[in-house]
Amino acid sequence: MKDAPFALNKLSPPVRMALGVVGAALIIGLAVVVFGIKPARERIKTLTAEVAQLNAKHVSMKADITGTQKQRTATEVAEATLKDILDEGVIEPLLGSFAMRGKSLMDPLAKETGFTIANVKEERLIPLQVPKPPPQQLYARQLVEFTGYGAYTQIVAFVQAAERAFPLAVVSGLRIEHQMSTPERHRATITFEWPVKGEKRK
Repeated sequence: MKDAPFALNKLSPPVRMALGVVGAALIIGLAVVVFGIKPARERIKTLTAEVAQLNAKHVSMKADITGTQKQRTATEVAEATLKDILDEGVIEPLLGSFAMRGKSLMDPLAKETGFTIANVKEERLIPLQVPKPPPQQLYARQLVEFTGYGAYTQIVAFVQAAERAFPLAVVSGLRIEHQMSTPERHRATITFEWPVKGEKRK
């Protein structure tokens, strides 16, 4: 080994230059591997893992978006169904009176069945139990009493027509009194419980 420098000295300058170039190339190549390729491979591994995570997140988000659209559609259908039900049965005051609203709805049914409505009046309001959290729109049940005259068949037909037309209304009271002067016509007092809109929460 001590003779190596002298052996190199014995080589011709072109050979020494070629050996120097080869050595420098080896050193540069080793430096490129250590400082360039190896970190690049590690970076590629990291990026591959990140891409896989992003792809999984993207798939999950697409599924969530699809589910959201389905849920939105289901909610819209449910809201439309609820609106139809409320439109059929929930009453609001007419000129500040639930009795007037009830009469305006029942008059066509009375005419159709031959029952004569003589008087209508409001009875007590029954508040509904409020769920938690409380809804924006509060509801209650309003008792409305109808007094009128008709034969048994007309009274029954009137009640049946009201139940068909307003499925949310409930007959909570029915009293029939015979009339000595008109035995074929009777005095009937019919109380309906109507679902009504209450106040909106502030």
